[in-house]
Amino acid sequence: MKKSPSMRILFALMWAVMACAMAQAQSYPARPINLIVPLAPGSQPDNVARVLAEKLRASLGQAVIVENRPGADGMTGTEAVAKSAPDGHTLLLAISGPLTIAPALYAGRIRYDGERDFAPIAQVTRVIFVVTANPALEVRNLSQFVAYTHSHPKTAALAHLPSFPHLMALRLKQVTGADAELIGYNGPAQLLTDMLGGRVHGAVEALSTAQTQIQAGKIRALATLGSSRSAAIPEVPTVREQGFPEIEAEGWHGVLARAGTPPAIVDRLYQEISAVMAMPDVQERFRKAGTEVKVSDPPTVARMIREDTLRWAKIVREFNIKPSD
Repeated sequence: MKKSPSMRILFALMWAVMACAMAQAQSYPARPINLIVPLAPGSQPDNVARVLAEKLRASLGQAVIVENRPGADGMTGTEAVAKSAPDGHTLLLAISGPLTIAPALYAGRIRYDGERDFAPIAQVTRVIFVVTANPALEVRNLSQFVAYTHSHPKTAALAHLPSFPHLMALRLKQVTGADAELIGYNGPAQLLTDMLGGRVHGAVEALSTAQTQIQAGKIRALATLGSSRSAAIPEVPTVREQGFPEIEAEGWHGVLARAGTPPAIVDRLYQEISAVMAMPDVQERFRKAGTEVKVSDPPTVARMIREDTLRWAKIVREFNIKPSD
C-alpha cells in the first residue's frame, strides 16, 4: 500500500524525534549534575544522596555534586529544582513532606506543584515509622498501649516530631481511640530523653532514629506503620497486622527532575539509579543506617505523589492543622 505524502512526513517526523531523543540520552550528561537535598547535611536524605552521588559518578562519567538547600521545611530546595532547566542536570533528592504534605499545610506559601512541576525518576528507599514505648510500661503491642492510655486518662502522653510523624500521631489517636495527649518535639534527642525519663509514654518516630535504642532495649517497638515489616526489626508486626490498617503509611526518598526533562534522559537515570540501588554494598550501607532500599519506576512515583497528597490533605483538613500546631 502506497503511503500518502502526509503519512511520509509524519513518519519522518517520528523518526526525527526518536533520533533526537537517542542523541540526547547518549550525550547526557554533558556537564556535572547537581543533586539538591532540601535538608541539612547529616540528615537521612543527605546520607542517601551522598551514596547515590558516589556511585552515579562512576556510571555516568560526570561529577554528581550534592548541594544542600535547607529551609522552609524542605520547600526551599524543592522549589529550586521546580525552577531549574529541564535538562536532567539538576535533580532533587525528594522527600515526601515538601511534595505531599506542604501543599495542604502551607497552601499560601508554596510556589510549586508536586505533580505538575516535576518529572519522577525513581523511588530509592522507603522510610519506616514506628510506634515506640518505654519498656517500663510493660506493653508489647499497639492494643496494649491503647489500653494503657485508657487506664491512665489525661496523663498518658504520645510524642511525635513535626510533619509526617505529627500527622500519623493524630491519625493513630483518631483510629485507635487512645486517650493520650500529643506532645510535639523538634528533634529526636529530647524526645528520647523524655521517653526514658517517663515524661512521655509512647512515640511515633522514624525507625532510622529509633533503631539503635530499640536494639539496645532502651525503648520498645510496638508496631511499624509501613506496608510490610521492616527487615531491621522483623519481629515487630505492622499496624495492619494488629488490626489498624487505616494507620498504614510510610515515607520515601526519591529522585525527581524538572517537568519537561526528555523521557530518554529520565529513562537513562532510572536505569542507572536502579543498578546502583541493587548493589550489595549500597543495600548494606542503608540497612545499617535504618533505611530500606525500595526502587519504584516513574509512573509508580507519580501515583505515590498523587495519592499521598490527597491523604495528607484530608488529615490536615479534618484536624484543622496549622503550621505552628
